[in-house]
Amino acid sequence: MGAGIMLIWPAFFFYVLLMGPFCALIGARTTTRMGWLMSVPLIFAPFALLVASVIP
Repeated sequence: MGAGIMLIWPAFFFYVLLMGPFCALIGARTTTRMGWLMSVPLIFAPFALLVASVIP
């Protein structure tokens, strides 16, 4: 596992920095519920995969 995880964390945070405003934009143009419905699979699912990859 080692140093490879150090390459994944910055990429994930960059992904969140891009997708967070996108989901907020969708929520502002439609409904708040739609923004949350988009953010859960787009942000939290990759985060769950990242955490699962860290757990041995």
